Amino acid sequence: MFPTLLMGAIFLEDVRKQSESLKNLQEEILSKILCLKDLRISSVLEGSKMIQTRLCCKKVLIVLDDVDHLSQLDALAGMHEWFGDGSRIIITTKNKHLLVTHGVDKMHKMEVLNEYEAIQLFSWHAFKKDYPAKDYEELSIEIVHYAGCLPLALKVLGSFLYGREMAEWRSEVERLKRIPEDEIMEKLKVSFNGLKEVEKEIFLDIACFFEGKKKDYIRRVCDSFNFCPDIHIKVLIQKSLITLSRGRILMHCLIQEMGWHIVRQKAPEEPGKRSRLWVAKEICDVLATDNATENIVGMWLDLSTPKDVVIKNEAFEKMKKLRLLKINNACVSRCPNGIPNEIHWLNWHGYPSKSLPESFQAEKLVGLKLQYSRIIQLWKGIKSLDKLKYMNLSYSQKLIRTPDFTGIPNLERLILEGCSSLAEIHPSAGYLKRLRKFNLRNCTNLRSLPKKIILESLEVMILSGCSKVGEFPEILGTMDHLKAVYLEATAIKELPPSIEHLTSLVLLNLGYCESLASLPSSLCRLKCLKALILSGCSKLDKLPEELGHVLSLEELYVDGTAISEPPYSIVLLKNLKTLSFRGCKAMASRKYSTGLVFPSVSGLNSLAKLDLSYCNLSDEGLPCDLGSLSSLVELNLGKNNFTSISSAGIKNLSHLRILELVGCKRLEKLPELPLCTEEVYADDCTSLQSATDLTNYGKLRRVSFSNWTTSLDELSLIDGSFSICLPGGSIPSWFTYQNSGPSTTVKLPPNWYNSEFMGFAVCVVSDLITTPFLLEIQYRWLLQKIPGFPVQFTLIDKEMNLFSYVFTIGYVGTENNIDSEHTWLGYLPFDNIWSMRANTVRSPNDWTCIDVSAYFGVIKAWGISLVYENDVRQNSELLMIPQSSELVERGLSSNVIVSGLKSSRTRRNPAGQEDEVLKRHCRGTISI
Repeated sequence: MFPTLLMGAIFLEDVRKQSESLKNLQEEILSKILCLKDLRISSVLEGSKMIQTRLCCKKVLIVLDDVDHLSQLDALAGMHEWFGDGSRIIITTKNKHLLVTHGVDKMHKMEVLNEYEAIQLFSWHAFKKDYPAKDYEELSIEIVHYAGCLPLALKVLGSFLYGREMAEWRSEVERLKRIPEDEIMEKLKVSFNGLKEVEKEIFLDIACFFEGKKKDYIRRVCDSFNFCPDIHIKVLIQKSLITLSRGRILMHCLIQEMGWHIVRQKAPEEPGKRSRLWVAKEICDVLATDNATENIVGMWLDLSTPKDVVIKNEAFEKMKKLRLLKINNACVSRCPNGIPNEIHWLNWHGYPSKSLPESFQAEKLVGLKLQYSRIIQLWKGIKSLDKLKYMNLSYSQKLIRTPDFTGIPNLERLILEGCSSLAEIHPSAGYLKRLRKFNLRNCTNLRSLPKKIILESLEVMILSGCSKVGEFPEILGTMDHLKAVYLEATAIKELPPSIEHLTSLVLLNLGYCESLASLPSSLCRLKCLKALILSGCSKLDKLPEELGHVLSLEELYVDGTAISEPPYSIVLLKNLKTLSFRGCKAMASRKYSTGLVFPSVSGLNSLAKLDLSYCNLSDEGLPCDLGSLSSLVELNLGKNNFTSISSAGIKNLSHLRILELVGCKRLEKLPELPLCTEEVYADDCTSLQSATDLTNYGKLRRVSFSNWTTSLDELSLIDGSFSICLPGGSIPSWFTYQNSGPSTTVKLPPNWYNSEFMGFAVCVVSDLITTPFLLEIQYRWLLQKIPGFPVQFTLIDKEMNLFSYVFTIGYVGTENNIDSEHTWLGYLPFDNIWSMRANTVRSPNDWTCIDVSAYFGVIKAWGISLVYENDVRQNSELLMIPQSSELVERGLSSNVIVSGLKSSRTRRNPAGQEDEVLKRHCRGTISI
């Protein structure tokens, strides 16, 4: 019995802190081990079932760090049978009983650092080297002793003492002596006690409210309290009280508990007398009773699921110092009488009232976030709110109008996304000089914008999905900070000539503006414009003649427009990298020509991607000078009507990697390709008579010719990686090892490797597409642009060590679908495996068996064969020459998918010494 394949490993950090998102953790496990992106599950129960069914045959290593509840283990580790034989689930926790209850096989108590390791760690933080400074050796030893060799305490104490005088060191030693050995919180508090008052406030806010949040968000909120957070957050990092990871501020659980302890110490039994409230039950009790005091400066009620919450009318009256209020997922029938006027940051998800209380004097308000609220209108008339910078009322579906912004001159962000009843924007919004982000996405009932705008600081403007907005405002004066404007799927008919005032505009998205009929010539005076998106503008029939003057333009998308011919000035766009006319099928101006006419591309020296597919291109409509595109990497000419392509033009494309000709039913001959070509797709080219000899192309790794109706007499693939798909379900007789089932294991013969060995031939009989679940898995694999049939090939040595290698065989072009029983044949050169082994074995003969399995599909049978040079000389089938009569009889000419990579066989001795000249021609496994 051979071991189960090692399919993957994952480390889940701080499970305790993520316990409210177990579904997300399950998605992370499945995505990581199954190599799937964007995997989504609907519930924890579904996630548990999926882990059990998908990983039950996989050997995995999963580390669950800092578990504190049985539900976490039930959802993520489940039972033993969830995972394949040999799997290891490692759990770290402070609760031994938790492990006993779950039935963990083995438990190990972690030991503290020894004295030498502890001194090293302490010294790194206290002296920035791994040993104590002169004269500080004895004091360092004493501190390490009193810290109990705990790593966190050593880091915090070391950071606190860094750069301090000897007297302060001695004082700290005396303080530690008086603290009982098990009082770790008191030992950590030395760093907190050494902070300035404003640093203490920020530290406690992070501990109670913001741990794990984005630094930019924390900085904005703390800045609203006039805390000057940038320098103080840096101090907290230097003192090892917080860390910064991926843009988020994190805090060790013991440090966070110390912060909680400090807050609770003020009133252990009376939450209403503390400075901060963050525990849901305590907050609900305070809001439902009359126990609040003016000590409360922050309240953070963040419920994981909606819950009814009772708030007394007078609940906030005593909270005179409240500066931060967040309420999320609280179902409140009515709003309290008032909101404290000291509020700086108000974040109430689902705010229950039609407006803010009239008594609320919001002069100190900086952030107002009322997403999904019942607001109809925030307030009437003009309110003077000089400090208000952030307003987010997104998805407030009863909001019908915005307030007058005249009294809010410093507003920086206005987010009204998804306010589906919003009918008008107050004209004063067009004069907000500090506004940087303006988001009205999917305000589907909005009919008009301010007639005129002069938003001097605006950086991003989003009107996507505002389907009734038919006019863009006139721009008064220069707006030189605006980088991106999103207008897709609006009813805009034209842009104003004043668009030229957006002098720093980089991106203009007008996709699917189906009423847009023309573009102003002033658009061509935007000297910074890099991306212009006009996809789906079905009434747009021409581009401005001066478009070539936009020399900065790098991306131009006119997919699905009525454009029949680009302006001649387009050849001046020397920086253009992506150009797409996909689906431009309109009648051309020429009398006897149909479809797009693209007379010249000369001058587009930077163009890397050109898409002219679905353009009804005839032979006359093809660019006459394709060969001048010296930087072209991808060329898509699919679904057109030409009969031939100039070989001279294509051959001269010295950087071309991908050529797509899918669905060119009148194409008669495949053109000669440049030697750099890696991928060719010619599926459904039903008139194709012949193809060039692909053995001349050393970099070719992916070729698709499915649905040809003629034989491939000139196609030859010899001595290289390849993959073929044939209809039917029989494994060729020359495969030495044959087996049925979802996987197969082959015991290798003694001394199977020698200098004649070339590689492994693999055969799979499968229904590739079967159940909806497998369709989902296949779809997600293809989303990662890894087309084909993924196979895991694992070599196992005498010590049961595993070396796994994933490759793909077979490919179906973009216009095809294989939904019946097929046989897939692939070849895996040994060079590819040996070059990636990372010294797992010293000699190939150390490997004693092979295990092969597939990622998806119903596998019916496997075939494995070891390929030697002598076998190839004696067996023509191993050459994979399609004109072989037996292959033709088996259907190769009717539906074949062939891919090839020309590679010389590298001779090496058993220790793996390669000839360097040959090594340069071996580029890795075929991926189809």
